[in-house]
Amino acid sequence: MATRTMYDENGENPVEVEFQDGQNDNGPAELRKALKKEKTERENDAKELATLRAELRARSVKDVLESKGVPNKVAKFIPADVTTSEQIDQWLTENAEVFNLTVVKSEADTKPNQENVDNQKRITNATESAIPVTKATDIMAKLLNPNTSRVELEALRGGEETQGVGRIRR
Repeated sequence: MATRTMYDENGENPVEVEFQDGQNDNGPAELRKALKKEKTERENDAKELATLRAELRARSVKDVLESKGVPNKVAKFIPADVTTSEQIDQWLTENAEVFNLTVVKSEADTKPNQENVDNQKRITNATESAIPVTKATDIMAKLLNPNTSRVELEALRGGEETQGVGRIRR
C-alpha cells in the first residue's frame, strides 16, 4: 500500500491517506470517460423511454377506439399530445362530427343511476301487487249492485268488521 499526504481546504493540517498501488486516480481523463459513459447510458434510457411511451399511447388509443366502435384508421389523426384514455375519449367526442362517427358510450357512461334503479324497482313492485283492471271493474260492479248480499260485501272488504258503523235495516 502506498500513502499520500493530503491537506484540508486551507492548505493546512496534512493527513496521510493510504491507497492501493495501481488504483486509478480520479483525474480529468477518468472523469471524462465516466461522463461519456453516463451520457451514452442516459441517451439509451431516453430512447427506450420514448419507445415505451409511444407503445403505451398506441395501445391506449387502440383500446379506446375499439371500446367506442371507431375504426382504427382514425388513430393517425389523433394529436400526439392526447395520451390518456380520458383525453382520447374527449377528443373523439369533440371530433365525432368531423369523421361522421356515432360514438358509442363507454361502460362507465351507460351505468344506470342508482336513484333511477330504485325508482324503477318501486314502480315494478307497485304494478305487480296492484289489482288487475278486470278484477277492479268486477269489484266495482259488485259494490254498486243493490242485490249483492252482506256476505259478499264482507268478502270484498276482506272480512273485517268496521267499528262504529251501525247495521242498516231494510
